[in-house]
Amino acid sequence: MASTQHSQQRHLLLGTVSFTVCFAAWGLISAFAPVFRQRFHLSATQTALLVAVPVLLGALARLPMGMLADRFGGRVVFAILMFFVAAPVALVPSAASYRNLLVVAFFLGMAGSSFAVGVGYVSRWFSMESQGSALGVYGLGNIGQSAAVFLGPVVAAAFGFRTVYTGMSIILIVWAVVFAAFARNATQTIRPKGLSEMLGVLNREPLAWLLSAFYFLTFGGFVAFSIYLPTLLRDQFGLKPADAGFRTAGFVVLATLCRPLGGWLSDRIGGSRVLSWILPGVAGFGLLLGVQSMIPFTVGALGCAALLGIGNGAVFQLVPRYFPNQRATVTGLVGAMGGMGGFFPPLLLGVFRDKLGVVWPGFLLLSAVACLLWWANAKVFLPREDELQAKLPAAAIRTADTIRSGAWATLWTGVLIAAIVLGSRNLQNFDPALVIYTFAIIFATWGVVFHYSVWIRKPPTRVYWQRGWQLFRERGVLRSLAHVISLVGTHLLSQTFIAKRSRLRWAMHQLIFWGCLLAAAITFPLVFGWIYFTSDPNNQMIYVTHLFGYPAGHFHLHTFTALLLFHGLDIAAFLVLGGIGLSLWRRMRDEGARAVQTLAMDFWPLILLFAISITGLALTVSQEWLGGSFYDFIAILHAITVIAALLYLPFGKFFHIFQRPAQLGVKLYQQAGAEDCGAICARCGERYASRMHVEDLKKVLPQMGFNYSMPGPVSNWQELCPACKRKSISLAQLRLKEEANG
Repeated sequence: MASTQHSQQRHLLLGTVSFTVCFAAWGLISAFAPVFRQRFHLSATQTALLVAVPVLLGALARLPMGMLADRFGGRVVFAILMFFVAAPVALVPSAASYRNLLVVAFFLGMAGSSFAVGVGYVSRWFSMESQGSALGVYGLGNIGQSAAVFLGPVVAAAFGFRTVYTGMSIILIVWAVVFAAFARNATQTIRPKGLSEMLGVLNREPLAWLLSAFYFLTFGGFVAFSIYLPTLLRDQFGLKPADAGFRTAGFVVLATLCRPLGGWLSDRIGGSRVLSWILPGVAGFGLLLGVQSMIPFTVGALGCAALLGIGNGAVFQLVPRYFPNQRATVTGLVGAMGGMGGFFPPLLLGVFRDKLGVVWPGFLLLSAVACLLWWANAKVFLPREDELQAKLPAAAIRTADTIRSGAWATLWTGVLIAAIVLGSRNLQNFDPALVIYTFAIIFATWGVVFHYSVWIRKPPTRVYWQRGWQLFRERGVLRSLAHVISLVGTHLLSQTFIAKRSRLRWAMHQLIFWGCLLAAAITFPLVFGWIYFTSDPNNQMIYVTHLFGYPAGHFHLHTFTALLLFHGLDIAAFLVLGGIGLSLWRRMRDEGARAVQTLAMDFWPLILLFAISITGLALTVSQEWLGGSFYDFIAILHAITVIAALLYLPFGKFFHIFQRPAQLGVKLYQQAGAEDCGAICARCGERYASRMHVEDLKKVLPQMGFNYSMPGPVSNWQELCPACKRKSISLAQLRLKEEANG
């Protein structure tokens, strides 16, 4: 066992280093793109073509190189490839014209095909359960691109331009010899018999092409950014070549380091599930790239780097799972499409800049493609993932759900941070004094999304969730939407179902609900810098309201409108205090409530709301009537109470605020159940529930550890109505009593 593990680690190291060396050679053209642009007086489109040409051959060659690796093994193919690439690398400094440089750059692109060879070589040394993690580590070889972009200009400045390419050529030759001497092909591999069989896989398997589309976006996006970012940053923001190279290296390093994380996550929760939250995240961060400002662009670029890196690892966890005997061949196809994904974007961005003077349409296209692939993944791969997960042990399912929930929570927290940066105009309108509230909200957001994701995946809740969306579509979108809007009014806003229990409880809930809603609507936008106020330069008695940096109205001081706006939080506090008073009145007098109430679940939430409201009102009293006395002390107390409530939000009774909207799906479920054919009791023949509900119970209860199947004509206990269940239990008890008495 130890010997096997040692062999796996050794060949993983050999494959990763080889991939790193090849990718370093592959990135040498884009690393010196600004130099070539100045030397040959190139336009934006010509520069984009130059950096994209190596990507083209690297993409096209991945398919045949993958087939060769399947046929002859990765050892000999990888070694020959490195010997071949050394020649065009050495010839780059000798290119006397732009045309000659394009030809040399084209053949240098063969280095990009190394990925398909290495995946076939490395993956055969690992079992199916650990291939995602292994290929994620192998993907660290992408960092060779970063090394070329960052270190290439540094070495050129110290030792000369030609030295960089000569040195890289020597490194390729030396490492090719080392690899050939120490590498071995995995012996347990089942190789395809010939070219026709390998091509047949591509003809018969549409899944291979869909995986190619995923990689077209994830790896193609990574390659496009890594080769074009130096030029884009220089043209878009006027950065110096060294600064642009440093930022590009940061992008490549982040994406590369996230690739093993994508493989690790995919091994535990499934590659398609990772893609289900990666793709919408890329769509969101892609929109930030179109903003003509450095901070949103940086947030978007780093967000895309992390998600694209994780997505790379996810795709290549799926390849060996669905194509265990044609890994290198399918990897060649998938890698070729990924390379093509890196070829077209630089050209498009170059054309947009030359023709339109802007590049944001390219980033909008990136977001649109991500949304389309998210839909395709949900239709094709996620159902297969659900089938595989249903066969796993309960402990493995719980672990996968926890990891998946953490991933979703991290994604949505990242989206919130991006929204804060963008909505506050690059933090220009952000109040530093409120930063502690911001961090508390960010933490609460992560906790709420995590808790909600775990809760929604519990078997009973998941059934309601999935059935709710299924019924929403099946019953017609317009009809369902009208019904949901009606339910929002009755069950969320007016809460009439509570009024049927008690008018006092209804009034209590309404006061607390609207008070908290008003406070959140005022506080959160102010804390995030989405809303702020300025004085009219022509009239100091007029305040201008700004929403996301844009004027959204104005009002005069010392008017009723100003009074409402400035004291909105005070109004919210009085509403909440009224609701707390009614709640305590009911809890002290209602014997049923007194019998089940606890400090943690019933009184602690009220204490927090009371403390927030009182300290908030105390701030107003200090400012309006006490001349600011004790204001700083009260402000600290108020901050402590608010932050305590935010940190408590994901864990305590407040969490039901986020659970409540899911009730709308339950109501749809109940209405659809009332309209179906119904479940007929196997004993008395009476309708006792909806057929849908009974069938769902049969599926969910075994997942919860309850087995109600039984022998005989009635195969399941759930096929009996409640009355017949009671009768059956009574008869069984009588029989046992008679048997005991003889």
